[in-house]
Amino acid sequence: MVAALPHSEIDPVSKAFPAKSLRLWVSAGALALALIVLAVFMDWREQSDDRIVPVLLNPEDPSQDRLGALIYRGGLDVPRMGKNIGGLSALRWDEPEGQLVALTDDARWVRMTLDEEGSNLAGIEAIEMGPLLGIEGEALTGKQSGDSESLTRSAKGGWLVGFEHEHRIWRYPSLDALPEETGIDPVEVLGAMEDNSGLETMARSEGNLVLCAQRQARTDKANCAIHFGGADLGGPLEVRSSAEIEALGAVPTDADVSENGTLYFLFRSYSPRTGNAAELTALPQWGEAMHLAALHPPLSVDNFEGLAVREEEGRTFLYIVSDDNFSSGQRTLLMKFEVAPSVSSAQ
Repeated sequence: MVAALPHSEIDPVSKAFPAKSLRLWVSAGALALALIVLAVFMDWREQSDDRIVPVLLNPEDPSQDRLGALIYRGGLDVPRMGKNIGGLSALRWDEPEGQLVALTDDARWVRMTLDEEGSNLAGIEAIEMGPLLGIEGEALTGKQSGDSESLTRSAKGGWLVGFEHEHRIWRYPSLDALPEETGIDPVEVLGAMEDNSGLETMARSEGNLVLCAQRQARTDKANCAIHFGGADLGGPLEVRSSAEIEALGAVPTDADVSENGTLYFLFRSYSPRTGNAAELTALPQWGEAMHLAALHPPLSVDNFEGLAVREEEGRTFLYIVSDDNFSSGQRTLLMKFEVAPSVSSAQ
């Protein structure tokens, strides 16, 4: 007869890892695996989701379609679309092509063909994208050289693109072509700027170039300036939002101009306490600034950084777009407003 061995000798594992502990380890492993699978799925969904969702101006009051001097003409929550859509930081209406043109803050251009029902924004029919190239034809990468933040038409044709970090303005004959240097130094025009709070806004008005840094107007330094061209750097232009939005730290993030010379400015603020806020302000060629409308919760609002003016049959439309910073906690919102006829005619 063979003597029975002590339990510890025939099952050393069960002594070191009792059944209860082993089950806990298995459960923890299964949970970790599930979290990894979920993260991979969410990343895939974020990259591939193509469901554009309509956005109400006020989710708490679906009937609201007026905001200050603006009429709401619809909005969209734009997902990644399988193209990594995000980081939209500049916006323009390309009249000849009938498209919205945007820049991302990782040096890409985006063209959107809109689906509109009458005057209302209903969807996006098509999206084209491509990289912004460097002087030697290289693809721009990284924040240091590729943080494209501002866009406007060039007097020589094509587009002017402004960059932060390496503060500069290049002219692109078309956005998929090689750029050329312009000789315009944003630091000479606007003064010293921080790497990530530099040239945020460009708009061409009456042949002059309006530039804005991402800062509030101060008594010792304007936040915007007019560049007249050539050796004449122009002069400072102080642009302010309403006192309510300025108190939240609002800074200009884009601007565009209408045919009658009215400059439209987009302001944006953010704080952990109050969240995002934005404001649209008009600065007529002759006259005082008009604060058209402010967006803050419970209205649909995010990190708005792009503004485009579109004029059609005597009506003025404003598109705004938000920069989601490629974060799952933010959204790419594209919204359309019409300037109320009584306001537009008074400018």
